[in-house]
Amino acid sequence: MRKLLPILAVLSLTLATCNTSYSADPAATRLRFNSILTNLDAGGDLLLVLNLEGCVQTLVNHASQFVAALPQDDNDTAMIQKTFTKIPGYLQRNGFYGLQGFGMSVVPRADGLNTVKEFVARDRAAAESPLWRGLVGGQPRVLQCTGFIPADSVLVRTSAGELSQFWKLVRSGVADFATPAGIAAFEAQLSNLATNMGAHPDKLFESLGNEGFCSLQLSTNNTIEIPSAKGSTIKIPSPSFLMVLAVKDDTLLKAIEQPLTRAQLPVVKTECESAKISSINLPMPIPFPFQPSYAVYANFFLLGSTPEVLADAIKAFKGKNGLVATPEYKKAFLGTPAANNGIVYLSPRFTRTMTEFQTSMMASSGDPSATAMSSAMQKLFGAKGEEMSAFVIQNLPDGMLSTGLTSSGGKEIAGTLLLAPVATVGLMAAIAVPSFMKARTTSQGHSCINNMRQIEAAKEQWALAAAKKEGDQPDIPAVLEYIKGAKLPVCPQGGTYKINAIGVNVECSIPGHVLP
Repeated sequence: MRKLLPILAVLSLTLATCNTSYSADPAATRLRFNSILTNLDAGGDLLLVLNLEGCVQTLVNHASQFVAALPQDDNDTAMIQKTFTKIPGYLQRNGFYGLQGFGMSVVPRADGLNTVKEFVARDRAAAESPLWRGLVGGQPRVLQCTGFIPADSVLVRTSAGELSQFWKLVRSGVADFATPAGIAAFEAQLSNLATNMGAHPDKLFESLGNEGFCSLQLSTNNTIEIPSAKGSTIKIPSPSFLMVLAVKDDTLLKAIEQPLTRAQLPVVKTECESAKISSINLPMPIPFPFQPSYAVYANFFLLGSTPEVLADAIKAFKGKNGLVATPEYKKAFLGTPAANNGIVYLSPRFTRTMTEFQTSMMASSGDPSATAMSSAMQKLFGAKGEEMSAFVIQNLPDGMLSTGLTSSGGKEIAGTLLLAPVATVGLMAAIAVPSFMKARTTSQGHSCINNMRQIEAAKEQWALAAAKKEGDQPDIPAVLEYIKGAKLPVCPQGGTYKINAIGVNVECSIPGHVLP
């Protein structure tokens, strides 16, 4: 269920800003509804279909209208307004406007698990855009990187997304929004990186393949001790981290090794199945083993927290005895398509370990309220201590389909869906209110400074007419004659002005209200 929280939050925010009258064609709406429904399962305890046509456009339009209404009292505001006029074209070219709808179904199974399907409807024309190619890649296929996943992995996310496409988004954004000086500075930074790494970032991203994964492992043999309250310790399985990327050549390897050589960092070399593993000794005050290591094997670049996790991954790939060969994995993904664009896997062992660790930490604190809070949070987010998820993602012509199993049922997911708008509104308020207050305060500060400039100009005019010199005290009523209305301006925040002598700037009693 935790996997769904970001999706639901984004959908809630998008729906909250959508113009419901965007589509005036009921037939097109019904067609989109049926298209989404075709990818879902009816007859369960949750069935959701959302028409999101034009929601991104509406969100951008609302933001643009808000920015356009800002007072143009400084260069920064004018630059922001100019930038916002370019955003719609950038988003449309890169596929952001391709979002058409979202659907979800949850059907309980006899074994206590639930079959969940999620479908993100997308305009067919956007399928080849940088955004969607970066997210899911192209046609579904059997990913070779899964062979590297160690058997003790408890959290895995594989993907056929193309990182080079995200780099295109960055490149396009700089070209669209940066000033000529900004573009020149950006290119200079890229040149510096090329010098330091031995490869230009453009070449580096071109050298990357279109699949990879990140994973977390919990050892089945070794444990570590985590300090807790009152000097005690809690034992948990030793964790390790692994990232694997397909590569076309050794550009990435050289880009890592050249800076290490320049920095003269000590690198330990070991070997596993003809692969040379390089490890960097970085003593750090952390309770788990950490010796960053990297290697290249079978056209894949491996980066892990220890040399041991890299060795496990290489052995799993060669011996075909990694996670994908375990009974637990086979059961979780039984009947799912082998050709896909990625998987998401959450083992019950991970949630069980985290629940036990959290409970032990709370208990060791000796604070009854901490234990009660831990229990309440687990209930709020549906944590059962044995939560699991196993999803396969497929890139289809009309969108992305995610199919799999989870221990969270329709009622729990529906509860999360109902809470998401409230949480989103609260989050937006927490972000927006201080921002508006800051904007209001900033605007008032500018007004006060303008007032002081008027007073200062009036002082100078009076001094010139009265043949006064620096240090002379001004005649306030006479000075006011040079201000429209012959009245002293009022600070918007209630400050009082100190006129001061000729040659000394006017002062306001509000901190921060100072003439530049």
